Amino acid sequence: MDRAVVLVSGGINSSVAAAVAKEQYEVALLHIAWGHRAADRELNAFESVAAALKIERTVVAEMSCLGMFGGNARAGRKQAIEDASALGTETPATFVLGLIPTMLSVACTWAGAIGARKVIIGLSEDHDVPGPRISDLYPDYRQEFLQTFNFMLDYAKPPRRDLTVEAPLIDLTRSEVIRLGKRMQVPLDKTWSCYHEGDTPCGRCWACTTRASGFLRAGLADPLVLTPARAR
Repeated sequence: MDRAVVLVSGGINSSVAAAVAKEQYEVALLHIAWGHRAADRELNAFESVAAALKIERTVVAEMSCLGMFGGNARAGRKQAIEDASALGTETPATFVLGLIPTMLSVACTWAGAIGARKVIIGLSEDHDVPGPRISDLYPDYRQEFLQTFNFMLDYAKPPRRDLTVEAPLIDLTRSEVIRLGKRMQVPLDKTWSCYHEGDTPCGRCWACTTRASGFLRAGLADPLVLTPARAR
């Protein structure tokens, strides 16, 4: 069975992508600890999801310098995280320029070291929830970006080295990802989506509102909301 490195933040999409990849590949999970506000909650979610999916090969890559750089609301506390209701078509303060390309590059490096032929990321272009498409807010969520990254990767690796990046959920909406996760018994109650730190989700940021809308459209209750906060 071919190996695959899956980038897992601890959110819904990346957790479902890990479960999907596990059905096709020998999976290794990579978490990038990049020093942002919700870093502790996301790491806790990553560890819980990896344990629930019974995936033993994991790495947490320490890259806190990405948070130290600042320049965005997810890492720098001097900038406010916008409420989802205030978002228009402009790039939000939560966008981190270079974050996804950096994560993919680290994943490709580990993939090369362990002989993996795939790098999996849980991006979706359109959550199909009220408001702008996620790929309009975050340009590195577009299929064109992934195609271009693979084109670059083709020039960055030896000619006979088989390695590509795939996003198996790219065409799925938020509700479709949630229903898929439910069918695959992904521990959705252990995932974390909120951009804020804290014991409970804020319920106002873009990630919280798309999560809530996704569960609503999927006809399911969000188990994270129904479950008491878990201490780390």
